[in-house]
Amino acid sequence: MTLEQRIQKIEDRLALQDLIADYLIAVDNLTDLDDVLNCFTDDAVFDMTAISYPRFEGIAALTEFFTNVFSGMKHSAHYATNFKLDLLEQDRASARTHALGVGVPHEGDSVTFYVQYVLEFARTGTGWKIKSFYGQPLIL
Repeated sequence: MTLEQRIQKIEDRLALQDLIADYLIAVDNLTDLDDVLNCFTDDAVFDMTAISYPRFEGIAALTEFFTNVFSGMKHSAHYATNFKLDLLEQDRASARTHALGVGVPHEGDSVTFYVQYVLEFARTGTGWKIKSFYGQPLIL
């Protein structure tokens, strides 16, 4: 592996970690839908069915979902750790990260979950984006 290839691998890994951080911070801000949606490809799959949330496909479905999340939540906090890059190729990657999420809705009980996000990424003309987002429970 050349020095340039090794540097590119490091840059890609950091970009993927930043993408996850950008997504979680945008969700927790509960204000800018575009910041959240810019993290995903147009055909992204968002699947949290393992923790009793629905599955969404495509940017239109994600727009509707996050619009409802933003309007229904008073506070949101996500903390990610244990980022593990499983695959890194020229235009695609996959990784896992553990996340603790806490949400306080305007009405009803708060929500807490501890999951492993299983992620697939695609390199686009504007950088890395999330293509598949799956939440697998770690503690039930």
